[in-house]
Amino acid sequence: MKKLFFLMMVLLVSQVSRAQNDYNPILAKYVITKAINNKKDCTEEVVKSGGYTAFYVEKNNDAIYMENVFANDNTKSYGPIDNIKIIRRSDLSQYKYDGIVFSFDWHYKDSYEDDQGVAKVNAILVKDKPKGNCFIMKILSDDSGLIEYSGELIGEVNDRILDYFIVGKYTR
Repeated sequence: MKKLFFLMMVLLVSQVSRAQNDYNPILAKYVITKAINNKKDCTEEVVKSGGYTAFYVEKNNDAIYMENVFANDNTKSYGPIDNIKIIRRSDLSQYKYDGIVFSFDWHYKDSYEDDQGVAKVNAILVKDKPKGNCFIMKILSDDSGLIEYSGELIGEVNDRILDYFIVGKYTR
């Protein structure tokens, strides 16, 4: 009986710890519908792997993180972003959509190869597009590999992410 109680306590504590570590409010999540890796179309593989890109914050941290997740393969690349430069912000008074064109540095780490580095990213996040919300992203890794993703929004964009890219600080 004591062994069973001890086992239950260990499981409970590990689940509570895991839940606390997994606290990452997602600001925007995009399913990848097209993928090109070094000029090779790899859309089919990425779609089969359940690929998506998400922007999120971690508890007690004002930085924004980006992750590319391949859910069906149980792998991801993730890390904070910085050196954000706004190239253009569009709004409904000038364009048919509200969105932002920007670049940033992504300090990534891979869960599958223990690879890490800094990638240069150019992205367009479109909000309120007539056909739906979408993104286009080009990632130039430090080994000169070029990855291009495009896709559609899952759920809603947290308006604070656009504010973050303009102000440079996430406000809760």
